[in-house]
Amino acid sequence: MREHHGEFAERDAAVMAVGGAADFQAQRLMDGGVPFPLLLDPGGTLRSALGLDQKLSKGELMGWRSIRNLFVGMFRQKQGKVSRPHTGDRPAVVILDPERRVVWSHVGRAVGDYPPVAEILAAIPSQAI
Repeated sequence: MREHHGEFAERDAAVMAVGGAADFQAQRLMDGGVPFPLLLDPGGTLRSALGLDQKLSKGELMGWRSIRNLFVGMFRQKQGKVSRPHTGDRPAVVILDPERRVVWSHVGRAVGDYPPVAEILAAIPSQAI
């Protein structure tokens, strides 16, 4: 997302990341110069409000895609840590309109299952904030 921040700005869209409770991950990203806000929601209040509080099934969590994505993420970040309490949360991306209604969403089926940035950009309505 960092590399595409300008494309979101061109569409008048604000980007924000919300994580479960892995403050070490948020701090590492902020130290690396992430150009958008990183917020922590350890209680899952926002996830619940958006209807995104479903958990991955054991099969999805232990599936090859989840395991691969966990290892790739740990290797890329060189952190060697996983936020266990929230590992089972389904990854999600939402687009809200100016009235804060969900106009598009992607709910992942594995750890680290996010849509391509091009798909997110294409889904931004012209009046996004």
